[in-house]
Amino acid sequence: MKNILISLLLCLTTLQVVSQNAITYDQVKQAGLHIVEITTVNNEEPEGTIVESPLFPGLFNIVYKNKVPCKIVISKDGQIIYDSDEYLKNISGATIRINGNTTAYYSNPLNMPYKIKLEKSADLLCRGNDSKYKDKEWRLLKDAVSLNTMIGLKVSHLLDLEWTPDYIPCNVIINGDYRGCYLLIETVKRNELCRINCDKQTGYIIEKDPYWWKEDKYFSSNWYKDDNIYRWTWKYPDSDNVDEEQEAYIKQYIMSMEESLSNGNYESYIDLLSFAKWILVHDIIGTKDSWGSNMFIKKKNNTDNSQLQLPCVWDFDSSYEVTPGSFSLLHTQENEYFSALFNSSNRVFATTYITLWNDKKEEIVNKLYNFLNEYPNTDEAKALDISRVLYNERWGYHYPTVNEDSQLICNWLQNHIHVLDQNIQLIENSTDISIHKTSINNTSNTYYNLNGVKQYKPTKKTVNIMNNDNGKKIKVFIK
Repeated sequence: MKNILISLLLCLTTLQVVSQNAITYDQVKQAGLHIVEITTVNNEEPEGTIVESPLFPGLFNIVYKNKVPCKIVISKDGQIIYDSDEYLKNISGATIRINGNTTAYYSNPLNMPYKIKLEKSADLLCRGNDSKYKDKEWRLLKDAVSLNTMIGLKVSHLLDLEWTPDYIPCNVIINGDYRGCYLLIETVKRNELCRINCDKQTGYIIEKDPYWWKEDKYFSSNWYKDDNIYRWTWKYPDSDNVDEEQEAYIKQYIMSMEESLSNGNYESYIDLLSFAKWILVHDIIGTKDSWGSNMFIKKKNNTDNSQLQLPCVWDFDSSYEVTPGSFSLLHTQENEYFSALFNSSNRVFATTYITLWNDKKEEIVNKLYNFLNEYPNTDEAKALDISRVLYNERWGYHYPTVNEDSQLICNWLQNHIHVLDQNIQLIENSTDISIHKTSINNTSNTYYNLNGVKQYKPTKKTVNIMNNDNGKKIKVFIK
């Protein structure tokens, strides 16, 4: 069976994918969103290569095969508002490559998520003449076909996380061919002016990464080692620039923090409020996918005064998928830090979380409902609706209207918030782990041990075969 799967995947990578329905430039222009036109050198396409995990045979993903030099032009209402000029290394233009993990793996080769790197820093969101927004690195996410990312970032903003990525919905054309509606968004990156602020010489940004085996450099900690799916990978410094001393320092600090979760002395190592904000975002939007929800940890510098912080949230594909009123899987899963924090005899983190919710819940709920009721009537949402029609026509999908999305989320939140509030209030005086357990709408889970033998319940070293938000089977390893 495994060999058949590998053969099928390899065949898929060699197919010449043809557009189902051509969309004209006039149709895209009339939609009304920003238009991002990318013209590559020699019309070369960004491509990917399917790879198999060395730790978990049968687990496949995708890596980028090439970085393609290109020119980028952004326009709105027929007016050019950004032009990178032709590609000249270190001078002008950009490179584009496919990006993402599961999303890219299940995407049409002509409809991938992408990463853009400019040769000269600029603000691709065109927010005026303020130079602080300039950067070289940007993303094109396939997230304009739902409101998940918009709502997740709205909650992030309302909870005042250190950094909430800014974005614009846009239509993307590559080499004259319409590819779909995307979110053009800032990337997770050190940039003290407008993104994550950490010291250029002594600061760190690392990611708890299930796809560490795709990276050139990574490290494990006591919490995530052996057969555990996670390792730590580098966002800053870049993996090419990390020396042994830097790696040893942050690895030891992470392991000391993990030890503190067991003995209750965690206050010395983590910024309580940033951790509380991060997990509360996921609890509010009901994240089910603990694997795919990226956790980026920052240490501003290498002094004793600098604690570990969670500066931003990212990846909202599995929003609204827990039973309404339940906590996110990130909150309840026993191999996550938060389970240890909530169930510690030291109640300061739980108290911080409860206080944050009680202080912010009325504002968050009111502003979320206002946004969901008002956004479908905005010019941007109307343009996005037209763009979704084009996207559906091009690729044969059936994505709903913005208003339909909005009403579904409103209905889910109405069932979720009151019960969630009751469950949060129960946390204050209890260390009973059952309070933090979630009931997930997934009755089709199947468990196997690492030798492929079916199990009737999860045990140590088991694999949970479950459906992700796209209906595809994924493997989640449970320690």
